[in-house]
Amino acid sequence: MSSAELTADQDGLGCAKLVVFCNSVEDNPFMAGAYHGSGEPECTINIGISGPGVVANVVKANPGINLGELANLIKNTAFKITRTGELVGRVASARLGVPFGIVDLSLAPTPVIGDSVADILEAMGLERVGAPGTTAALALLNDAIKKGGAMASSYVGGLTGAFIPVSEDAGMARAVAEGALTLEKLEAMTCVCSVGLDMIAIPGDTSADTISAIIADEAAIGMINRKTTAVRIIPAPGRKAGELVQFGGLLGQAPILAVNRFSPSDFIARRGRIPAPIHSLNN
Repeated sequence: MSSAELTADQDGLGCAKLVVFCNSVEDNPFMAGAYHGSGEPECTINIGISGPGVVANVVKANPGINLGELANLIKNTAFKITRTGELVGRVASARLGVPFGIVDLSLAPTPVIGDSVADILEAMGLERVGAPGTTAALALLNDAIKKGGAMASSYVGGLTGAFIPVSEDAGMARAVAEGALTLEKLEAMTCVCSVGLDMIAIPGDTSADTISAIIADEAAIGMINRKTTAVRIIPAPGRKAGELVQFGGLLGQAPILAVNRFSPSDFIARRGRIPAPIHSLNN
């Protein structure tokens, strides 16, 4: 049992942790979605780089530049950390005699102060993550990260973008606690970020139908936009919206987010499959 699981149990929660992916990639080195896909070699090294603090410091040091200049600055920073990551990966590959795979430069935050994607977005000029303009700022960040990586290496892969977990990002958790960031706004942000609804605590009495519908919404975003999306939400038994739940370690802590009280049960009860979108006929 991990330390995070022990913390949850000691807090009387015993929460289950489950992640559901749409369009999952098989060269993703980041948990919780990492797995060894059938297209991967028998053994390979995939490098994950996480540098939200580095990007945040660069943005904070340049408060007066316009959006185009800001994007270029982030792109250049992503270029540098990607080159470094590939060099480290290739040295490890040579020493271990294992093929080098890809570099994934996803900005994966931790609960440590200064290691936050939210800090980057707020350094761009948002009073709090969740304010109007958040989705646009996140789109700029994600695109610049991908462009910088593509310039630096021919082996950029995995997810490569900005993760927006709530409990694992102190800035995101603060925005939720202050009422700036809602579940609906987070869903909108997943249209332009890397992956999806991540490490979000919800009330323990949230129905299975509602959770199924949240997963369906996120999968729909992934299918229509041809991108990877995911849902990693944690019902907290006996807890209500606004209460704080502790997970411990790198999983951090988060205020419990309110969930829309109107029911999707009749929609979910239809069962069956939503037909594949028309772009599946590209073949």
